[in-house]
Amino acid sequence: MTGFIFIVFSALCHSIWNVLLKRSSDKYAFNFFMHFINLIFFTALFPVFFREYMYFDRNAVIYGLIGGTFFTLYHLFLSTAYRYSDVSSIYPITTSSPFFILIWATLFLGEKLTFFGITGIIITVLGGITLNGTKGHRLRLTKGTVFALLAAFSYSFGALADKGGVGGGNMIFYTYCLCFFMTSYLAVYSIRHRPFRKEFVRAEKKYFITAGVIVFLSFTSYRYGLTFMEVSYAAALRQVNAVFALALGIFVFKEAFSLSKLTGTLVIVAGIILIRFGM
Repeated sequence: MTGFIFIVFSALCHSIWNVLLKRSSDKYAFNFFMHFINLIFFTALFPVFFREYMYFDRNAVIYGLIGGTFFTLYHLFLSTAYRYSDVSSIYPITTSSPFFILIWATLFLGEKLTFFGITGIIITVLGGITLNGTKGHRLRLTKGTVFALLAAFSYSFGALADKGGVGGGNMIFYTYCLCFFMTSYLAVYSIRHRPFRKEFVRAEKKYFITAGVIVFLSFTSYRYGLTFMEVSYAAALRQVNAVFALALGIFVFKEAFSLSKLTGTLVIVAGIILIRFGM
């Protein structure tokens, strides 16, 4: 139950920083600052709250590098996909990553899942697709579709690195390495967007500082929860962030509520219940 609670909490945090990112006028610059604040906050807290984890772990660095690479690729592929297609066409495809994770975890990690667990994973993913889909939309192999599939594929390998990193014994140091490498990659990529513009920093600093702290909570709670359960379950369970994002979208952005969104939400909840029974 502990892992379940921490994964759901990380999903809530994930949806909140996504809302803050969505409202930004420059999402590339915001993304960099958000991760940069997360790294600074993490660095400040490390010697205070995580002193017992302050030792070098080569495996944590290696898994952090691998995970940071694939998760950064996920962000870049997703951003590129949005250049060619709209959110309603792209986001449902990216929610397919738990399917890939289920396959990789079974093949490479030897995870043995129950019937209820596998059914819950499939139902949860289908609920995410329903929640974010549009009526009458057909999947076509466009550039946006290809990049969205690459995003889901990249995320699935990052998830495997996650499980290897948290299972090595120094979960906190692995998470710190993951944050460091992701921030470094995003810094290099965001340079062309001139993130240090005074007007941008002045207008958005309170938002990306808040988002950075929330990213810290999301990153650490998810990796801690992952130490209690299989990565296949954790990745699918985190799809509940779509439900939180929907609620925030309705109450914060005053977005319209539709029958497909209600159906998708109920399907995700049903899938999560099955995952809980299958754990």
